[in-house]
Amino acid sequence: MKTFDTPNFVMNVHNDGFIEFRIKKGISLSAADVWLSRDLSCAHLPGMKFVVLTETEDEFRLTQEARQAGASEEYAKHVAAHALYTNNLTLKILSNLFIRVSRPVVPTRFFDERDKAIAWLKSFQKK
Repeated sequence: MKTFDTPNFVMNVHNDGFIEFRIKKGISLSAADVWLSRDLSCAHLPGMKFVVLTETEDEFRLTQEARQAGASEEYAKHVAAHALYTNNLTLKILSNLFIRVSRPVVPTRFFDERDKAIAWLKSFQKK
């Protein structure tokens, strides 16, 4: 496993293609952050499609460009599935809104239980 700690997120890239992407408190997540996370993941897992668990417990801002990047076909080239997890009520609403409005290219679901999100993601990993 490789850990990347940036000003806006911490990401654990597991060798089996499972990625834990934790957004830091109070930041503004930009498209540059989305592409950086993709580039770091691809560099550590060349040629592998991965599954991503995005999680946060605290408020943050997601730019429109970041939403578009995360839902894009270019991002989907490297991602098999994306799960959003939080136990924060406001973020639950925003996460579900993101899924409905942005319509990500890859299978994307919101979960309020981390274990269920991980189990769902694991079902997309190649055996």
